Amino acid sequence: MGKIIKFKREFWIGVLGIIAILTVYLLINFFKGIDIFNDGNRYYVKFSNIGEIVNSSPVYINGYKVGHVSNVIYDFADAKEVCVEMTIDNRLKVPENSEAIINNKLLGSSIISLVLGNSNRFVESGDTISGKLNGGMMDEASKMIPQITAMMPKLDSILVSLNTILGNPAIVNSTNNIERLTVELNKTTDIVNKLLKNDISEATEKLVRIEDDLLKVSAQLSLVDYENIVTTLENSLKNIEEITAQLNNGEGTAGMLLKDSTLYEKLDATCGAANALLEDLKENPKRYVHFSIFGRKDKEKK
Repeated sequence: MGKIIKFKREFWIGVLGIIAILTVYLLINFFKGIDIFNDGNRYYVKFSNIGEIVNSSPVYINGYKVGHVSNVIYDFADAKEVCVEMTIDNRLKVPENSEAIINNKLLGSSIISLVLGNSNRFVESGDTISGKLNGGMMDEASKMIPQITAMMPKLDSILVSLNTILGNPAIVNSTNNIERLTVELNKTTDIVNKLLKNDISEATEKLVRIEDDLLKVSAQLSLVDYENIVTTLENSLKNIEEITAQLNNGEGTAGMLLKDSTLYEKLDATCGAANALLEDLKENPKRYVHFSIFGRKDKEKK
């Protein structure tokens, strides 16, 4: 009886151990992204350099994961190439002219991008697909290293020239002058700002005063009786028109003077006679004026 109980205990311990091992295996494959329940089709790719490709490295098509690397086989007899075994979803049909490209990431890991061709014929499981390594940014950077190395002597000469220029006392003096000029400009700016503030405040007060005066003038102008002024001007114009019409018609004394030329002729004749009389008076004054101390006696004798 004791042997039976001991056997059962060992049996369940073994079962639990197997379950634990299977669970760990499933979890490891799950975290690796491997679907153990889907075997998929197996394809082989030969590379001269696999980069950072390892077992369980993902395989993508247009960014979508369609499989993983199931094995990396190194041919010791032919050390030129490394064979990579890929397990691809069996729902995917791979054309014959497809290509597997290894892309290196910045963090050091690598993935395989499967570029499908346009052939009407498809490869079978176990066939070989052509592949190549795409170094990406790291490869481009490695290509630039020789150019950078060639530029280093030139950079050294440039740095020496810069040190020589920066060590020139004239540069230091120019820097000091610029600092002093900056200080003076700051002072000038402060003075200008103060002046502008004062002038602006005074100008604002003057504008307010002018506005008040304009309001007063506007109020006084609003009190003016423009209608009465216009009526008075119209009446004055009518009176001027009436006087002008009377003068044109010869009415009144002024009209008669303007229309009748007889008065003008008489005045002209009178002026002519007066002028002749004055001329005769100047030439013969004795004819008109008698002046003598004994004039009265002469008259009495006569």
